[in-house]
Amino acid sequence: MQALTASGRAGVPGSPPPLRNRGWLTGLVQLGLYLLGLGALAFIPILPPGLAGIPVFGPFLCIAVAVALAIPFNRGRAVMAACGLAFVYSLHLARAFVSPHAFLLGAVLLPVDMAVIAAFRERGALSRHTLRQALVLALQVGFAAWLVSQGLWEALLGKLPAAWISGAHALPPFVLGTVAVAGLASAVVMWSRRTAIDAALCSAVVATATGFWMIDIPHGLPVLLATAALGIAVGVLQDAHRFAFFDELTGLPARRALEERLLALPDRFAIAMVDVDHFKRVNDDHGHDTGDQVLRMVAVHLSNVGGGARAYRYGGEEFAIVFPGRSAREAVPHLEALRAAVAGYVLHLRADAMSAADVDRPRPRRRTADGLTVTISIGVAERDPRLDQPDHVLRAADQALYRAKARGRNRISR
Repeated sequence: MQALTASGRAGVPGSPPPLRNRGWLTGLVQLGLYLLGLGALAFIPILPPGLAGIPVFGPFLCIAVAVALAIPFNRGRAVMAACGLAFVYSLHLARAFVSPHAFLLGAVLLPVDMAVIAAFRERGALSRHTLRQALVLALQVGFAAWLVSQGLWEALLGKLPAAWISGAHALPPFVLGTVAVAGLASAVVMWSRRTAIDAALCSAVVATATGFWMIDIPHGLPVLLATAALGIAVGVLQDAHRFAFFDELTGLPARRALEERLLALPDRFAIAMVDVDHFKRVNDDHGHDTGDQVLRMVAVHLSNVGGGARAYRYGGEEFAIVFPGRSAREAVPHLEALRAAVAGYVLHLRADAMSAADVDRPRPRRRTADGLTVTISIGVAERDPRLDQPDHVLRAADQALYRAKARGRNRISR
């Protein structure tokens, strides 16, 4: 028997992936936006006179789109990042009226703040946690403004080695070094979480850093700030898609994704419904944390089912498996392998995973000397002249599941 600890980390080959938006696709989209922003610089000089204002006002429009999407989708980090872009771009437009040293300080703070925002946990757009974080960032801006107004920032620059101040581009090397550290920090956060918002914030650090590096190129900074804002907006949309179509606990596609898949099935297909046997008893006797680990363990096996199938979390302890191009008879061997694999897993319960009340409760029938094992029941149906619609096949599979449970569970019924 293979084993799974109650923490869900040790002993499980290929433990359930966290809820993520196909990390490679998310990164590819952000990279595409970044390259698109760089390419746009070549077309700005040939814009017709009527569109000459786009490079100036475009960043504000992109920032407004990012904020307009982030607030209803309750993404506080995206709102803070977009506001930071708006502040620095406003500072850029006012360079002729304020000290250039103020803008230089903004060039240091924006990428750093982006990395700090990326490190924050998502708390929602209007939660007290987000408002506290935003207040800290606002106080930082106020402190930076005070440094500039008192001449302290300029005095600090004067004490730095000359080699740190001079450079081939408009930004001093020490600023570029700070930006590089911020970019590395945001990349670490992105790699550890691999969510769309974190990828967008990392991309924003890279885009803004590039914009500051290209500040001596006409419209270089505005275009790259606009690119960063668009990346944040796209990240919010990808994150919203993740929550709509993927189950957070198991990492499997959710019921909404199943409904979309049912609309595009071929003429020949089979659907299986899977239910964890005695799942309520597991929750009652061992707590919901252990119940969640059971669902994760089952999801691991479901995600590896053969036959070209795709598994979905249907709700609660129920799952659905779609076999496109397969009959029910062809699906049964893959389902039997799934059933046997789940029955052969052992969930080791740690002492700290059980509450004090659990000690006096009767244990599930399937608890062994090595830990807890669970079984699944499966019902399967296929499309035929009588069941000619996907939802009819789904209901037939659900009825077959109930027959499997009535016959003693831990079995497959058609």
